[in-house]
Amino acid sequence: MKNASTAMQNHLANANPTTIAWLWKVVRTDGVILGFTSFDQDIVYDDGTGTGLITYLAHSGYSSSAVDSKSNLSVDNVEVKGFIESDSITEQDLRDGKYDNALATMMIVNWADLTMGDVIIRTGTFGIVKMKNGLWTAEHRGLTYRFGTILGQLYGPVCRAVFGSGLNGIDLTSQWLCGIDVTLYQQNGSVSSVTDVFDIIPNAGLLQKGSVTPTVPAPAGWFDDGLITFTSGLLNGVSFEIKSWDGTTATLYLPMGPYLPSPSDTFIIEPGCNHTVTDCANKYDNIINFHGEPTLPSTDGILAIPNAS
Repeated sequence: MKNASTAMQNHLANANPTTIAWLWKVVRTDGVILGFTSFDQDIVYDDGTGTGLITYLAHSGYSSSAVDSKSNLSVDNVEVKGFIESDSITEQDLRDGKYDNALATMMIVNWADLTMGDVIIRTGTFGIVKMKNGLWTAEHRGLTYRFGTILGQLYGPVCRAVFGSGLNGIDLTSQWLCGIDVTLYQQNGSVSSVTDVFDIIPNAGLLQKGSVTPTVPAPAGWFDDGLITFTSGLLNGVSFEIKSWDGTTATLYLPMGPYLPSPSDTFIIEPGCNHTVTDCANKYDNIINFHGEPTLPSTDGILAIPNAS
């Protein structure tokens, strides 16, 4: 059931609704709020949710597919398409993941009389965002998508705590706290060279900062699952997760691009945790805060047939 003001109901029921315009409000995960409209002029509108007046841009308009909606609680979704042709939606922001899991609301208004209010058609989050030939395509997932998300805790051999939680305001409400102060392990560095979109070779000097041997050069594996955040250059402010570190080269999980760092670009780098007993005990001496069951038998162990002999 859709909520609409009496004036809007009368307009939709009794008048020729040629003055109806679609609005699309996007709240990114970094807090930036954007508005787009299918109308041929910008619409300035306050939807009453506390975000104030928002200018819904016509120049950066969009088109959408038919809504796939079912009555069996499966996820309803719709694809939204638009051109990367303005400062509001840039290719770099899309590649940086700023639109991943963004909250998106689709609504209709009477552009000739905005006092009638709006009718919300769909509310959900962004799923897969793709780019091709200057065109972006976003999957708009309905609220039932959350039913497929694990919200509780599961038993398992790996630690359930978020690395670094419990300090610096991170995840203070969770009962599974890591307690490691990641800032003690962070250090500054600079780029020596880049071999491809995945591999970065830093200048020499990266150490085992934060460990019991903080002046020893960072050995292979030290920055595995860690994070590198650039502080200058074309990638200033962008972070990448590190897949592996062999002592000289940091290999990333996802490719950099469309820009690559240049030699002498600076960054902050920090080690990560693979959430196993090995890293928790040996790398961080934090086994007291390990929130996992490493001795839990696997499915094969549970279902194994005893040897009769």
